[in-house]
Amino acid sequence: MFARFVLAMLCLLLTACGSAAPINPTRGALPTLPNVGWRLLAESITAANAEKLALIGNLVGHKTTVNRFAFDPLRNWLISVDAVGVAMLWDLNSGRRIQVLSQPEASDAEGDVLHAFFSAKSDTIALVTRRGVRFLRTADRAPLPDLAGGAIAITDAARSADGQQLATTGGTGEVWLWDAVSGRVVRRIAGNGYLAEQPLFAPDNAQLAVISRDARSALVRVYSVRSGEVLAELRGFSSTPTVLAFNPDGTLLAVGARGEVQVFRTSDYAQVYSIAAPELEPRRGLAFSPDRRLLTIGGQGDDVFVQAANNGADVGRLVGHGGTLSDLAFSADGELLLTVMSSERGVYVWLVKSIQPQPSNYLRGTLGKGQNGFLTGAFSPDGKLIALAEASGGIMVYGIPRQ
Repeated sequence: MFARFVLAMLCLLLTACGSAAPINPTRGALPTLPNVGWRLLAESITAANAEKLALIGNLVGHKTTVNRFAFDPLRNWLISVDAVGVAMLWDLNSGRRIQVLSQPEASDAEGDVLHAFFSAKSDTIALVTRRGVRFLRTADRAPLPDLAGGAIAITDAARSADGQQLATTGGTGEVWLWDAVSGRVVRRIAGNGYLAEQPLFAPDNAQLAVISRDARSALVRVYSVRSGEVLAELRGFSSTPTVLAFNPDGTLLAVGARGEVQVFRTSDYAQVYSIAAPELEPRRGLAFSPDRRLLTIGGQGDDVFVQAANNGADVGRLVGHGGTLSDLAFSADGELLLTVMSSERGVYVWLVKSIQPQPSNYLRGTLGKGQNGFLTGAFSPDGKLIALAEASGGIMVYGIPRQ
């Protein structure tokens, strides 16, 4: 069975014309994806059935690379947001585009959306723009009343794990907390005049970490979601932090900066360990495995560094991508890992249980081989789909098709 898995995974290749694409979002000049008939889904993706992974279909409509996804598992819908702010709503049951959700900017026809989120139970869609958050009723996309009371300058956003709240950050350091269902402002935390970005809720939704600065240095602030008070200020990074990651039970917070990752214990925010190497580029990927065993870190080239999550010890490297790493993501059950590359070699799907210190016999398969390269990839929360943002602007959707 294990050998069969490996052989079948290595045969998951989709061929098409194309050339390698850069990691940065791109538009135009690249071949678009071919039209294919949409296939129906059968079951969730697991390590046991991954040999059945196949292309379900392509979503074509964006003119520039998609860099964010939001899934609605209840309806099997997807929102995709591209590099120029155009947001599209798709029905993954049919491959049909339902609606363009973004509004054009005043100066041109590009969109205005930075992030899109579904609320808990998918009652509401939140469209985060640079000037505020628009809340829509999911069923008919009717707008909800603007409860914020005017335009707000926004730099970044995140949704809580339970889907009940949103956090947005601003250019002068302010943090806004929103009710994700009603659009009501729960709390505004005043800023200090410096940029704040990359908000991230802890898994229990009780804490919020934000990358910021002050007159002294770059830092990470951790807030109480309930009260808004500052619980910790983390400093001492060799360069400005670019990415944050909590482990699945929220006991550790990893802070990534170029050339280093520092890991803190969230009970008192003491540093547990640090990892430093010139090749590290955590903004290309930083994630704990769902089983809490591994910490994966992107490199400046095509390598992915794998460390023991509890103490930072080396486990190994995932190599051989032949391109520049642009993203990585674990499946919700933790059995599979995507490593996304700006390479025509495609996206690798790794069998997580094979990633052990000894022997280094890591098992993988390939999706999207021969395409233009990819910017991001994601598993749907229900584990039934893999969405890959291809450099031409198309989205390749993989799953286990109904026979």
